[in-house]
Amino acid sequence: MFQGHWQFLSAFPAPSSSSMDDDLTMKIGDKQIAVSAHWLMSVSPVISRMLSVEMKEKQQRMITLDELGVDIDQFMEFLEAINYLNGPFLPNPKNVLMLLKLADYFQVTALKSRCETHLINCVEIPLIDRFLLIDRYGLDNLKDVIKLRAFFNANHQQFFPVISKEFLYALFVRAMAGL
Repeated sequence: MFQGHWQFLSAFPAPSSSSMDDDLTMKIGDKQIAVSAHWLMSVSPVISRMLSVEMKEKQQRMITLDELGVDIDQFMEFLEAINYLNGPFLPNPKNVLMLLKLADYFQVTALKSRCETHLINCVEIPLIDRFLLIDRYGLDNLKDVIKLRAFFNANHQQFFPVISKEFLYALFVRAMAGL
């Protein structure tokens, strides 16, 4: 069992009507943590669907997350990010990609939006890598003309060495046509 398990549970208290049905085990590799099923269902439509229909996760009260490619510490960081009792959580260059992946998988739109906002100005992640995230995660704000200007302004140093003047001009004309 994950060290600090009980400290973690106290950070996400179960509703007053808690019962054994509220316990949910999240398993990654050989480590696992228990969380409030009701709380997680309230922030994730994916978990809500898993536990609302007769799926094995509902019967076993366990969800295995090995296929996500994250470790238990990263998942704990995700849980902290979606715990609104801690106040707003802001991603940073070291965790934004992992948080984006989990926010997308669990359909936590508020966290996904914060990750997208961070990526607009995150010069620590190469520009082309951020562009490749647009379609994968449906980051529509990065496509938005207004946001695109902010994106260009924040990243102009990276643009010029890799993008020809002709392409940059064509991109500018396309962005202006949308106004």
